[in-house]
Amino acid sequence: MDKKYTLFTPGPTEVPDFIYDAVSKPLIYHREQAFTEIYAALETKMKKLLKTKSSVYFLTASGTGAMETAVCNLVSYHDRVLVASCGKFGQRWNEICIRFGTYVDLLQVPYGQSVPPDDLERRLRTDDTCRLVFTALTETSTGAVQDIKAFGEICRKNNRILIVDAIAGLGVDEFKMDEWKVDVVCGASQKGLFSPPGLAFIALNERAWEIVEKTRSPRYYFDLKLYKQFAEKGQTPWTPAISLFFALDCALNRILKVGIEKTWQRHRSQAEFLRAKIKKLGLEFLPEHPSNALTVIKMPEGVDGSKIVEMAKRKKILFANGQAELKGKIVRIGHMGAINKTDLNRAFKVFKAVFNEV
Repeated sequence: MDKKYTLFTPGPTEVPDFIYDAVSKPLIYHREQAFTEIYAALETKMKKLLKTKSSVYFLTASGTGAMETAVCNLVSYHDRVLVASCGKFGQRWNEICIRFGTYVDLLQVPYGQSVPPDDLERRLRTDDTCRLVFTALTETSTGAVQDIKAFGEICRKNNRILIVDAIAGLGVDEFKMDEWKVDVVCGASQKGLFSPPGLAFIALNERAWEIVEKTRSPRYYFDLKLYKQFAEKGQTPWTPAISLFFALDCALNRILKVGIEKTWQRHRSQAEFLRAKIKKLGLEFLPEHPSNALTVIKMPEGVDGSKIVEMAKRKKILFANGQAELKGKIVRIGHMGAINKTDLNRAFKVFKAVFNEV
């Protein structure tokens, strides 16, 4: 397949040809046994990736659709929730919760930092009105990864429900839903799972389901009670993105064949590989605790990251600019999913060349 650009963005990411082959398979009817079989197989594989025994529900939506699903099924009007945010996508939890009429206690740290577990514990000890805690595993706006294992221990000890946006981290950064005491996890197809965007998923344990049964927020398309009802038949309530089921099933086959732990290790090795090269240019990185999904490079005084992104694009390489207040101040290079060290060598050569031209 001919491609104009190579994606080194935080998502969507590069899609291999064998995934495109899966997408191009003939459609099947979503109310027939053939779809039921692929649904069941995909859920089984997704449970292995998430390391959970909880049911997984598939949504034809972006990752934000999974986030909204979590909110509208778990919060009721005028509930109080806590959002632990370390960037733009932590703020997205805040924005969604506010839209559903909740009062948000925002625990926020400066861009580049991760929320310290001790700060979360202090906040929960001093405020027992926030039953739900929303946060992210991997914050792609800054490149930070968070200590979800510690968050899970703290939330369970204080009898809170932990909801994690793992959209960018799944298949990239270590994540163990059940062992880490995560109650709800949201994911999507287009980042570490190297599939096209458009398929999201959400997993909930029994603690979370107890709240879903009592929630009074209005919902229709994202009503998890309907998803649960149809899942018993191996179906979705609405017409799903059938071709993306083929794609994600193919991607999970590849990940599970290699091994989840080995896949985490590959991403860690690739991140270290690129950062060692960037460091030799005398540049620094934004996050204190970097994710293996992307490298976020701080631009020196007088260097506009926007120009680097634009110049790299002319060389058929797509990096990502900073967002909001970080625009022009950082360059983000994604290396999750199908990207390998050969790709990263090429990306680095382009980055070095355009950086020296600026």
